Amino acid sequence: PKLNSSLSASSFLGLRSHFRPADMMTSSHVFREFSQNTFRFKKIINSSCFPIQNRSKIVELRAAVFHCYERSFGKIHAPVPSWHQWPLQQIQEGSPSLSIFAIRGIHNPSGKSSLRPPTIDDVQYFRSVLSRPERSILTNLMETPDSGGYSESGGELQRYNQDWTNIYHGSSSLVLRPQNTGEVSSILSYCRENYIGITPQGGNTGLCGGATPIKNEIILSLEDLNNIYHLDPCSGVLICDAGCILQNLHDYANEREFLLPLDIGSKGTCQIGGNISTNAGGQYFFRFGSLHGTVVGMEVVLPNGEVLHFNIDSGIDAEINAKQNNNNRSGSHRKDNTGYDLKHLFIGAEGTLGVVTKVAIACPSLPISRNSALLICNSYEKVLNVMKAAKEDLGEILSAIELMDWNTLQLVKTHGINTSDDSNGGSGLLGEILSAETYGKSNPLYLLVETQGSNLEHDNSKMDAFLTRLFESSTIDNGFLSQDSKQIMEMWKIRESCNPSVARAGCVYKFDVSVPIEEYMDVAHEVNNKLKAELNSRSEDDEITPVVCVWGHLADGNAHINIVPKLGTFDKDKSLAKLIESIVYAAVLSRKGSISAEHGLGQSKNSYLSKIKTESTLDMMYQVKKIFDPRGIMNPGKYLPRC
Repeated sequence: PKLNSSLSASSFLGLRSHFRPADMMTSSHVFREFSQNTFRFKKIINSSCFPIQNRSKIVELRAAVFHCYERSFGKIHAPVPSWHQWPLQQIQEGSPSLSIFAIRGIHNPSGKSSLRPPTIDDVQYFRSVLSRPERSILTNLMETPDSGGYSESGGELQRYNQDWTNIYHGSSSLVLRPQNTGEVSSILSYCRENYIGITPQGGNTGLCGGATPIKNEIILSLEDLNNIYHLDPCSGVLICDAGCILQNLHDYANEREFLLPLDIGSKGTCQIGGNISTNAGGQYFFRFGSLHGTVVGMEVVLPNGEVLHFNIDSGIDAEINAKQNNNNRSGSHRKDNTGYDLKHLFIGAEGTLGVVTKVAIACPSLPISRNSALLICNSYEKVLNVMKAAKEDLGEILSAIELMDWNTLQLVKTHGINTSDDSNGGSGLLGEILSAETYGKSNPLYLLVETQGSNLEHDNSKMDAFLTRLFESSTIDNGFLSQDSKQIMEMWKIRESCNPSVARAGCVYKFDVSVPIEEYMDVAHEVNNKLKAELNSRSEDDEITPVVCVWGHLADGNAHINIVPKLGTFDKDKSLAKLIESIVYAAVLSRKGSISAEHGLGQSKNSYLSKIKTESTLDMMYQVKKIFDPRGIMNPGKYLPRC
């Protein structure tokens, strides 16, 4: 196979992270040895006269690389894959340059490298460094009676090895639940030295398998890092541990008359560290922006155990300030322009560069007034008119515009809220909006519009004017305006019931995409038509009608497309999953959309990155990974494409 670019010794500097210099070698000696040994390497390259035309040259080339690095950097300290057995099929026509291939291969995002599973000896080590081993260590590794080690039934391991969708399953034999940042540092540095993979895990509510081990990596659960330190009443900056449940942060902020700017349906279970690691958006993204804007500080533990503080106190300082009520100073400023703002690399990195352990997040004041309206439209054109009017009439108090389609609410009615009991939050309202009298055509669309402001009379007046405009212009066919906070919660309960209700209806294939707002529903219609035609062409039985549900954050162009091929059937079908995936992503990418809006890449979408990113952009991502995690222990097999 052809190699499309020339090589140099510097191309392979990315390999040196897997080799340790001989004990007595100085850095200059290592460099000199390396330079001398590259002559053999260059000789082979020059004689091969690229492109390489035969397999023997490639074998000789690989042997040269291995020899060069073994001579230059000393003994191999880990069972790295033999360069003599590099898969030939990975070097193909049109492949990236070998320098990129070298970097990607050695850092091995596929998880097929030298990383080893944990052993009972590792458990013994963690027993010695963790302050509460009986709480912090969960394992099914067998121990001898005289080992004195800690063991646990493996039954509880299952919930850590399985994701919320029940699609992804790991086989981890060891879960560690550290109690503080120091313990996280000890765990990571040990795993780095011993080439053990780490899968960081928060509330385990993700939908892309990002927090589920692929093999037998150690699961690092942050659930015990759950301290809330304080909220600065002047700046509104809240400092907490990464393992804090999002709902608890909401309650803490609300008690102090502040609002946490991130709100998502899984807030009762998800953790703020996981939210940051996936750059979660939520329903208030339109109002407050992404976590890149609201997270002002962060504490991160790198794979080598080093602890970095980005515009945040250390854990000890924060705790002392909280206990001594040190003027409630946070040490985190909204504006800090001193050097590269490195915390942004860890927002959305899905635990592949390090572990977020503490967070400083800016919170706005709690709104004094809040209104919501549930509106019904009979066409997507009218939906766009509603959104335009909302931006014009509600302006600065507009906080959310959520869309739900007819199929979704039918499943909410059947598998979510009990519509036969009006006292069951939102059930009476759901039954009313789905009644025949509320629309003139089939399959209407539903909009949840919310406002937040500081003047009740002013905000009510704006909402009334907005709704009057919609009714008089026949933009909406029906609508419901909340009268109190209970009715607001009823409306949001309907919206937040979409995800779990669809999951109870059958085997669901979930997609989180960004598309041009004007083509929001076009994507769903195209997917429905193509999938229905494809399924029926393969089946000799009765006509198959898959259920395609759409809901999401309309103002952001973020659509959650959920597909249930057959109601009541929960069996997973890998070939069907591939078919559905190809149809959905083709519809999205043909409109220059994004295959991941807010749920991340995990192990479900990372393979697509090489198809939607340029080679130079992807190479830069691998170089960032190499800087922070040269041995590839952090969340192996996730985020970046597998080589």
